[in-house]
Amino acid sequence: MSSVREKRKNRLGFSVVELLITTAVIAILVGLMLPTIQRMREAGRRLSCQNNLKQIGIATAQFASAHRERLPPGRIQRENFKTISWSSFFLEFMDHVGRQATWAPVRDPNLVTDDYRLFLNADFRSPVNQKATTTKISQYLCPSVSREESSRRNDVITELGEFYKMACIDYSGNAGVNPNETHYRDHRGHSYPANTGVLLLREVGSVNEGVTYRSITDGLSQTVLVFEWSGVGLGGGRARGVWASGLNCNYVGHAHRNVSLINPLPTKVWDAGPNVPMFSDHPGGINVLLCDGSVRYLNASTENHVVLALLTRASGEVVQRGS
Repeated sequence: MSSVREKRKNRLGFSVVELLITTAVIAILVGLMLPTIQRMREAGRRLSCQNNLKQIGIATAQFASAHRERLPPGRIQRENFKTISWSSFFLEFMDHVGRQATWAPVRDPNLVTDDYRLFLNADFRSPVNQKATTTKISQYLCPSVSREESSRRNDVITELGEFYKMACIDYSGNAGVNPNETHYRDHRGHSYPANTGVLLLREVGSVNEGVTYRSITDGLSQTVLVFEWSGVGLGGGRARGVWASGLNCNYVGHAHRNVSLINPLPTKVWDAGPNVPMFSDHPGGINVLLCDGSVRYLNASTENHVVLALLTRASGEVVQRGS
């Protein structure tokens, strides 16, 4: 009788072989599911990045409405300090940011205060702007970023110096096609002049000197306003990846014809400014914000002539949807 009970007990348990088979099956199932889970997560991050750009687009449109239908300038240069960026001028129009750029007088630019406003009458590197420039703005950070320049970690500048702890941005203003490289040509076969985009590299003294909507004759839905340029830190030592710095406005292109305009290796991207390829950690492409506020995903395989046409505001190209 006892031997029969013993056999029944053994049958109720798992043998070592059965356990190994079960473990192997579970491992295979997890292995099959993992790519799907990763794709789902990336799809969510990409959607979040697109939402960032849409918020930037809405804030830009509100800025333009308040400034006689003019976009913000790419940057403002004053005699006594470095440039301040396009991404600083419409903070007051962005939801859930709680930051504001102000032209209020600055009594002592060397005094650190608890004021989180960005004082445009002071150098953005000044102590008075420390609270603002070291604050991360979630709408300026792509959640898919996995590769960062060596001067940047966790979305802030970590290299010691005047830009230490400043918060970064993963989006660049579009100044147009790189005019310095003759291998980029328009549909007529001509080289591109300077500042063919909409957030320009030329120095201006006022936020009222930006590009007008009516000058974007290629069409608002056919012209890039902002593109992804993620993971940038100092960008060769000049704070190109800092959201308050006017150096996050760039021409698109590269000195070498065989370097892709979209998602080449990071070494071809981060130190190249102000003449850069577009870049993200989204598999196979990048998000771009168009001047009408819509967001478009550009595959890395997009032909150069289509990309170049989207970067210019008045070159006369026609870009077909689905190109």
